[in-house]
Amino acid sequence: MNNPKIVISSGINQDIDNYINSVKKYGAEVIVVSPNEMNIIKDLEFEGLVLTGGGDVSPSLYSDRMASSDDNICFGTSIERDETEFALIKNAISDNKPILGICRGMQLLNVYFGGTLIQNLNLLHFENMYKFKNNTTGQGNFDAKKYKDIESDFHHIFITLGSIFATILGSGGLLKVNSRHHQGIGHKELAKIFTASAYSIEDGIIEAYENREHSIIGVQFHPERDKEHPKQVLQIFENFVASCQSM
Repeated sequence: MNNPKIVISSGINQDIDNYINSVKKYGAEVIVVSPNEMNIIKDLEFEGLVLTGGGDVSPSLYSDRMASSDDNICFGTSIERDETEFALIKNAISDNKPILGICRGMQLLNVYFGGTLIQNLNLLHFENMYKFKNNTTGQGNFDAKKYKDIESDFHHIFITLGSIFATILGSGGLLKVNSRHHQGIGHKELAKIFTASAYSIEDGIIEAYENREHSIIGVQFHPERDKEHPKQVLQIFENFVASCQSM
């Protein structure tokens, strides 16, 4: 298949042009699915799924304790989006279609497969995220445009040698990436289905995981913001589209 159809999830009024361009660059056709399109998912035909960044995953999906909006939920939640993306994941894994989860998408996949999340990473390398927090709190208040325009923080990750992720990037070891999240996944929170393949040097938070059986890759950083990374990071999308072409 020369031009695989790839579904890209989106929040309401979210600008996902960077995601779209990142897969189109390697020959993919794109189908955008928003939270108000749940009815089309069951019969949707596609070869791969990209779950994008955005607001927080609803804590009710993985915890008995709702996080305080003052301390934790700084990007807003949307149970409609969560449920729509859960349905997309179910469709994808039923035929073993490749899945790429980015930031929120990585976190949502972890929750779908029985993992949990650290609800608030109050650390120095999230300085710009916490500036954003002061103006965005509570359910449904995620401002996608303001989020896209804020300056990224940066930190270093270590990519596990011999992992699928290292193979995709051409090498393991250190890599400087952007950091645009305030929640994350540690070893205790990681779903059993996944193997961690990259870690933050500063705090040990998992920055990438993988599952070979279901062709799933999750990354905590934002590779679609291509000007913020070395060119090798785009190989994440090149490899993903190639995987979808074999479906």
